[in-house]
Amino acid sequence: MPTGPNDQYKIVINWDEGAMYKFCPMQKASERDDVDAEAIKGMLEEIVDEHAKAGVDVLAHGVFSGFFSIMPYPRLHEPADGSRHIPASSEEHQQWCQKYGKFWLAGFKKLRDAGLDLVEIVLSRCHHNDMQFVVAFRMNDRHAGSGQETTYYPRIEQWKTDHPEWLLEEHPGGIDYKYEGVRNAVLEFIAEAIERYDLDGIELDWMRWCHMFKSSEAAENAPLLTDFIGKVRKMLDDAAAERGRDRLPLGVRIAQSLDECANLGYDIATWIKDGLVDYICPTDFFFTDPNTPIDDFVNLTEGTACKIYPGIHPSIAWQSDQTLMGLPEYAAAAQNFYAYGAHGVSPYNFMYHWGKVRSPSYPGPVEMWPNAFKLLTALKSADEIAASDRHYLFHPCWTGHRDSHCPTGAYRHNMIVLDRSTDDPRGTFTFRIAEDLTDDSLAATLEFKITYMITADQLEIAINGDVVPDDALERQWYVGQSPQEGRPLAAHFLYRIPLGSPPAKFGDNVITLRLTNRVGMTQRRLMAQEFEVFVRKS
Repeated sequence: MPTGPNDQYKIVINWDEGAMYKFCPMQKASERDDVDAEAIKGMLEEIVDEHAKAGVDVLAHGVFSGFFSIMPYPRLHEPADGSRHIPASSEEHQQWCQKYGKFWLAGFKKLRDAGLDLVEIVLSRCHHNDMQFVVAFRMNDRHAGSGQETTYYPRIEQWKTDHPEWLLEEHPGGIDYKYEGVRNAVLEFIAEAIERYDLDGIELDWMRWCHMFKSSEAAENAPLLTDFIGKVRKMLDDAAAERGRDRLPLGVRIAQSLDECANLGYDIATWIKDGLVDYICPTDFFFTDPNTPIDDFVNLTEGTACKIYPGIHPSIAWQSDQTLMGLPEYAAAAQNFYAYGAHGVSPYNFMYHWGKVRSPSYPGPVEMWPNAFKLLTALKSADEIAASDRHYLFHPCWTGHRDSHCPTGAYRHNMIVLDRSTDDPRGTFTFRIAEDLTDDSLAATLEFKITYMITADQLEIAINGDVVPDDALERQWYVGQSPQEGRPLAAHFLYRIPLGSPPAKFGDNVITLRLTNRVGMTQRRLMAQEFEVFVRKS
């Protein structure tokens, strides 16, 4: 397996403009009148130090979303022709954003008023700790535009009048990269960041929020994004040459399957083959999916220097609002990713682990700050992963019902639905476990839950075509599942099956369920879900 330096995997953590500080104790401390800008600078440095202690290799810090930037200004560019251009992230723009509260906490304002650059503070402290610092851009963030409201983003608001055709009506709050004016406006910000900071690279986050074009035009417009990335690549190459550096990396955060990428206009194969990108982060929009087909991306990188850092998220699945990933769950996902060629992992929204610092209703206990970083330390070492319990979660990431749709358009419901009204109710689900269960030192168990089943209903269960004997099955009735336990579920049976090899195998496994005796109401379809595999040292 390809690994990071010193036979360890790399951790490439991504933060948006404010989450790295907003949800930790710094937030409330920075609001006190007796805390000045220098004290806040020290707090920022302590936060970066915690990353370094955990062994984080690359800190990707957001500076741009929706044409809002935390790069401090005023500053005027004065080209040779004498014209004057006020950048999009000018003082006027920042005052506008401050008025509407966009990420401008009291502490950040104190820094700015003291002439301190938040990004420069974090960058310098990363370098002090021998960590790489990457500037990240959210390419089409729509947090403020989930409806028609875009007032957080004044340039987009102005485009409603000046260039209404540039806005993505299909995806409110988004902009259409089909137009050169849009692409050039984003390139302005990227050029500013490269010019302003001694950065170690750029990361383009295409997953916020995935759609750069009208859905019907995305595939045909893929060359426009490839050209855009080529221009960013040239900016970085020019800067590297000026600064005497071999290369400044360009990373991209993209959808977790090649089909999704193609549908969105991301020509990943060309980006890699043409040497435009140095690392890719295939990821779900919001959840950690152990079934991510890492090998599809590895095949594209063969013979290149491009690295793969799949995304990991604290959140488990849609509506699992009170439960978060722990070490066994992260270790299982990492086991799958590393076994198929990933070079590390890329945490996203990691602040959920200590979220109650922000609000009692937010997931994550207060005491997890900064202890949660130890979870990342464990993921750097194949030995630590092998020594830990591994808990594979194949939950319904996106059910497709009502508002549970993956923004990429994917439908990862991870269920088997058995329709009683059909002649032969059956279904299959494929789950990936990178485990050698011929190893006598490992003990594994497969579990799943099935709703709308009554006691007299009977299932035939097969794994990779081998029927599981009835005496090997354990079935237990539950009246339901509360939000504190995970996704709310109706009354259900929990099935538990000891898992060995055979029938299980390293890699992709197929479980087939067949309803052999159907007694319940015909209109009630059985729904098997929350497939899980526990692997422990015996």
